[in-house]
Amino acid sequence: MRARPVERFKATSGFFAGYTGLVFAAFAIGYVLINVHTVTGLRVALGMTLFGLVTWVTQLRSRAAAYPDHLLLKNSVRDVVIPLTLIDKVTARQTLNVWVGERRYVCIGIGTPIRSIFKNRKSSAASPLGMGRMREFSEMAERAAPDQTAMAYEAFVVTRIDELVETAKKKPAGVAGTATDHYVYAWPEIAALLITGVAFLVSMVV
Repeated sequence: MRARPVERFKATSGFFAGYTGLVFAAFAIGYVLINVHTVTGLRVALGMTLFGLVTWVTQLRSRAAAYPDHLLLKNSVRDVVIPLTLIDKVTARQTLNVWVGERRYVCIGIGTPIRSIFKNRKSSAASPLGMGRMREFSEMAERAAPDQTAMAYEAFVVTRIDELVETAKKKPAGVAGTATDHYVYAWPEIAALLITGVAFLVSMVV
């Protein structure tokens, strides 16, 4: 886990809501600390701190990173470490999905945006007998060469992970390691949520 990542994969959603929430929480906490020195101000500050923590773990923390011998999928408060040699399949739908045998692991921060899914469904439903799909293929055939190589970011993530998995599986036996897939809990975030949540509840009853 201390090795440098081979590739870092950014999240495909949550940026606007996440950073807007953090800025709002920081502004509210700063205002209370400067201007409201009462029990009510303490409650507001604790509530906004809890709100900021929840915003961080639900909107901004989830992402993925590939290391020399394993893939790390970060989620809200529980991550998963998957040796590259154990990965059987990778897909990107609304989430990034990684299969190890029958087990499916997900990264909620990476996936096809919902607006893109709705747009594709609307395009397919607009023309009968798949004519919308045929028109899409026709448009792709008429594009210039540089555009033909373009791909959505989530598709790049899948392709890149597939490449790393293929490379890892070609290594001699024993070189790639014998570790198993396992979960890792985000204890700093969990502790911060618990402490802030308890402090906020206590402030409401005193």
